[in-house]
Amino acid sequence: MKQMLLLTFFALLIFQSWAQEVSPLANGYYVVVATYKEGQGKEASKLAESLTKKGFHSNYGLEKSKAFVYVYIENYDFDHFYDAVKRMMQAREADDFKTAWVLKIKDGRQIKEGDPVEPSKPTPTPTPINTPSTPSVVTEYIPNPPSKPVIRPQYLGNTPVFLSVFRKGDNKVLNAEIKIIDTDHKKLMGKAKANSYLNISDPRSTSSDITLVASALGYQETTQHINYKLTERDTLKEGITLFGNYYMVDFEMEKISSNGSSALNEIAFFNDAAIMTPASKDQLQEILEVLNENPGLTVKINGHTNGNSRGDIIYMGPSKNYFALSSDRKTKKGSAKELSLARAEAIKNWLIDQGVNTNRITTEGWGGNKPIYDSKSVNARKNSRVEIEFTSSTGK
Repeated sequence: MKQMLLLTFFALLIFQSWAQEVSPLANGYYVVVATYKEGQGKEASKLAESLTKKGFHSNYGLEKSKAFVYVYIENYDFDHFYDAVKRMMQAREADDFKTAWVLKIKDGRQIKEGDPVEPSKPTPTPTPINTPSTPSVVTEYIPNPPSKPVIRPQYLGNTPVFLSVFRKGDNKVLNAEIKIIDTDHKKLMGKAKANSYLNISDPRSTSSDITLVASALGYQETTQHINYKLTERDTLKEGITLFGNYYMVDFEMEKISSNGSSALNEIAFFNDAAIMTPASKDQLQEILEVLNENPGLTVKINGHTNGNSRGDIIYMGPSKNYFALSSDRKTKKGSAKELSLARAEAIKNWLIDQGVNTNRITTEGWGGNKPIYDSKSVNARKNSRVEIEFTSSTGK
């Protein structure tokens, strides 16, 4: 019995000793792809070895304060923060590490971006002074703090923003558009592409508040609020982070359930034709992806024109070339309503050719009966458009 207890005791010592063999992470940035508890060094080692065999510069190390073992695929020194973020985005998009993130380590412990990274100086040892005629008194020399340049407050006037849009659940990066709105005056200041850096202009309003609205096809709109002048304060909010020389604003998008609509701004047609331009292919693929990932959704495609005049309408020929004015195209007279319907039908037919059930798609042509701009406006041409409505096939 004593021998069994001794063996158990020594085994425990060996395990604890082995568990402590994981080396602390050195100072710098790490692109982390997996996290283990301190006692799971063996599992972390296996994963790092597996990733190395696949061509990644993988390794693992211990973060002291949380006692976590992190597996990473790249590390950088403190002067290469942007390289670390770029590698993180590449890992999420191309390497299938959807939850990759950047860890900053100093003296073996995680620190926040913006915390000082200079080596800490030792505190002077107190010097006792003994005087025979009086009780002992301890005095301490406190040196003046080293002079450092004053860092100006970082706000939107001097710091860019990275607009990060991703899908809830698997963090898939999404193609989206961000509307930038002056909150006080409810005025659109501009639009920007998602997953890009942006310098936002001063709204010159009383509050300096800005509303950011992310829109992606097949997803519910997501909103963030940020202040132009008091941006550092906004880092207390969920999804707004200061990373050194830029702010990151996160938009976590949820899939649309039903009764949502979107303008298909990236689908365009040749003049007087129900034939799409080649640049339309990307957004068509987005529609196809939404329908394939959500088999319970049905769609209605609405076509609109700028005005209600009659004229020639160009249709696809037997070759069914959706993206070019091929030699076998056909032309016949028709109304604006017929042109708008033909354009909606062209999108429907392309989706059916990709395998979508015809019963999931309906179409309607409105001609020029639902303009969004005055016919004399400089934006009148934008009345010619296609919109898509998402509904649930279950009726929910």
